[in-house]
Amino acid sequence: KRATRVSVRIDPTAREAVATAPAPRHALDAISFASERVEWIAERLGALPPPVIFKPGVYVPLRGAIHRLRHAEAGRTVRLDKTSGPTPILLVPGPKESFRDKTRAFFRAAARTDFAERVEVHARTLKVTPRSISIKDMRSRWGSCSSDGRLNFSWRLVCAPPFALDYVAAHEVAHLKEMNHSTRFWKQVERAMPDWEPAREWLQERGSALHAIGDT
Repeated sequence: KRATRVSVRIDPTAREAVATAPAPRHALDAISFASERVEWIAERLGALPPPVIFKPGVYVPLRGAIHRLRHAEAGRTVRLDKTSGPTPILLVPGPKESFRDKTRAFFRAAARTDFAERVEVHARTLKVTPRSISIKDMRSRWGSCSSDGRLNFSWRLVCAPPFALDYVAAHEVAHLKEMNHSTRFWKQVERAMPDWEPAREWLQERGSALHAIGDT
């Protein structure tokens, strides 16, 4: 609905090309536009990192540190085992057929905890109050802020180093002061997180790998 022109982009999570049109009558134009860019689409899709599917034995980052997933025969909640070697183990209990969903739920809950903590800190610094915080399976953005103060964040950021998640939290909280990307907005980001630039650079250079995490 927000589209103003025909375009095509890569959805790194779904691993597909998405053609967009500003109205139904332009749908064929969007298809044609994408068809003319088949080589570019193939190149971009081919450059995506391999998917990291939540299943036993897979290595996955959590808060920037590599963990290994393992099925647990007993227990009710996902727990961390740091005694089995240099790589921490995430023990996921329950039926094996629910392993993926239970692991995803754990990562989403961890993201909610981390974002709630960082948003509270930045909101206090900037003297603002968000209306709500939601953790979503976002595909094109790391976070968003609605005009009525609702903050949304991608759960996959909990896989990144904490400073990257912190930057996105600061970025969206700053939008509660400035709903734009003006100089005034970036001054609010700097107030909340003075050393924000390395985090943005990390996301620009390495963030695409996060989209490959988790079975879609």
